[in-house]
Amino acid sequence: MAQTESQGTVFKVGDAASPEVFTAVGEVKEIGGPSGSAPVIDVSNLSSTKREKIMGLPDEGQITLSLNYDAADAQQDALRAARTARTATNFQIVTSDSPVETLSFTAYVLEFSLNFAVDEVVGLTVTLEIDGAVTFA
Repeated sequence: MAQTESQGTVFKVGDAASPEVFTAVGEVKEIGGPSGSAPVIDVSNLSSTKREKIMGLPDEGQITLSLNYDAADAQQDALRAARTARTATNFQIVTSDSPVETLSFTAYVLEFSLNFAVDEVVGLTVTLEIDGAVTFA
């Protein structure tokens, strides 16, 4: 059975330059998603004897990140700036296992939330809303 190890996976933010350069975000602990789905459209009519359905447009959903907050990390700053500016940004998730796979997508930063708790480092939760397709290469 083929298995891909998570350890060493990198989450990167693009700089919107030409050519675009992607730089790793520091202190990432967990990446969730893409969590895509599609609506079901009911196309039944009065002649139908059972429900008839078609699939609507696929929605790639969201990506969630769990990080240790690092005020000195420029890419964490870039995530906060993208949220403030409400700009679509290019991202990549690059796996570490062989064969290396890169997931590329454009998304909006919906959430940039600091988490404070007793006996814990300051945490950061980031939620991205994917715009368009996720490509696997």
